Amino acid sequence: MPTWTRTPSPVSSWRRWATWPWPSSRASTDHAVNDEGAIQPDGSFSYASIRSNAMAIEEAAIVARNPDIVGENPLWNPDDQRLYWTDNRSLRVHCLDPATGAVETVVEGHPFYAFTLQTDGSLLLFMDRTRVGAAQTGGPVGLVIDGLPGEGEARFNDVVADRSGRVVAGVIPPEGGTGSLYSVGTDGSAALLAGGIEMPNGMAFSSDDRLLYVAETRGRRIALFDYDLDSGTVSNRRVFIDLSGGEGGSPDGITLDADGCLWVALSGGWSVVRYDPSGVEMTRVEFPARKITSIGFGDGDLSTAYVTSSSRQSVPGEEIGPEGGALFAFRPGVAGVPEHRSSVSVEGGLPIR
Repeated sequence: MPTWTRTPSPVSSWRRWATWPWPSSRASTDHAVNDEGAIQPDGSFSYASIRSNAMAIEEAAIVARNPDIVGENPLWNPDDQRLYWTDNRSLRVHCLDPATGAVETVVEGHPFYAFTLQTDGSLLLFMDRTRVGAAQTGGPVGLVIDGLPGEGEARFNDVVADRSGRVVAGVIPPEGGTGSLYSVGTDGSAALLAGGIEMPNGMAFSSDDRLLYVAETRGRRIALFDYDLDSGTVSNRRVFIDLSGGEGGSPDGITLDADGCLWVALSGGWSVVRYDPSGVEMTRVEFPARKITSIGFGDGDLSTAYVTSSSRQSVPGEEIGPEGGALFAFRPGVAGVPEHRSSVSVEGGLPIR
């Protein structure tokens, strides 16, 4: 059995394990469950140290153990009741069927750093050299935008759609430093929103789309902007959460829950953290993976939080944890909110060479 020797922060509530995939009825299980792990239906043993210092984690599991190099962008598709996410280093978009636990690759062959679900069910893919592509699952990738003017070898990072169908996209230079935010309109046009973003990463809109949260990984903070839905512009940038004074990792992917609280994945921090609407830490959930990259809610009632991680070593010998690269899931007792879909025109897209 793998062990995790790192000493976490004090906790008052251990998670309870459940077999994966979870039974349709949470109350019934024929398998032994304890605070060390769970016996799977085939008799094998699953293990992970997933713990919370505040919320009672109802169930937790390692969903996919085949390690992603850099897993990102967990996004629930209510149409087919599946979770999609990307591994941008292995050039793939994966898909999980929670009902069976089956994982498959649905798009591959290019560095997909982020994606949105379009209103027609296709994937809008944000790539290297600030290219944007589109694809139906299992189909070829067509080029929609062949790079943003003046951005050269820069690439897209995380993205988020607003309720009008636009996409706000982070762009970072090849060395991963100070980047920018762009708006991609429904007509396929792109406009610069803001510069000077210290490695833009995860983004999330408030429930009314009037606020835009942006993780600045290199700056180790969460920025907050006012967002004008009519024009798709941002203003009044300020710091919502400042993490620069600690050693608990850097913010990566983020999402909001139904209570208006912000969940932040901490790369290098072994955890996701829930902050209340004023920016005060409420809950910290720790994992046996050092580089936690993103978080998103899924399942039919959005009651399950899915968490991606990375197995990539930035320097030789860097500690990544026993389950680095795994896809995790847990039920925090609070639901997420549906993500908006993009409606960017993809007419005239040509196959990418």
